[in-house]
Amino acid sequence: MMIADLIHSCSNANVAEAAVACVGGGFAERVAAVAVKNGMNVGRFVAAVVRDFGRRADDQAIDALRRKIAGTDQPLLQGLVFVVEPILRENVGFFDDEDVGLTVSALRGRVPYGVPARMH
Repeated sequence: MMIADLIHSCSNANVAEAAVACVGGGFAERVAAVAVKNGMNVGRFVAAVVRDFGRRADDQAIDALRRKIAGTDQPLLQGLVFVVEPILRENVGFFDDEDVGLTVSALRGRVPYGVPARMH
């Protein structure tokens, strides 16, 4: 249930932006930098990443997320960090469904969530 709540709530750009601000620190700075690199604001970027995770995450990714948030004080924020972190690494793509996937990262091709994307 918590994972469904995370995906549902953080698929909204306003909620996603507020959640990143709550996490703050270096994470928020890195999110902002990657968002700008992809021509987006923080909320839209994070919402696109969360929606993409919701579409592409397999059972293994969902189980890893479930383990990561189990017993934490702030499971939604912890889960958001877990979902967004792979995208902050170089060469990992995501699909932005609001822009028909026209981000540089999305053009690398659809790959399972968290797997480095490569140009084809």
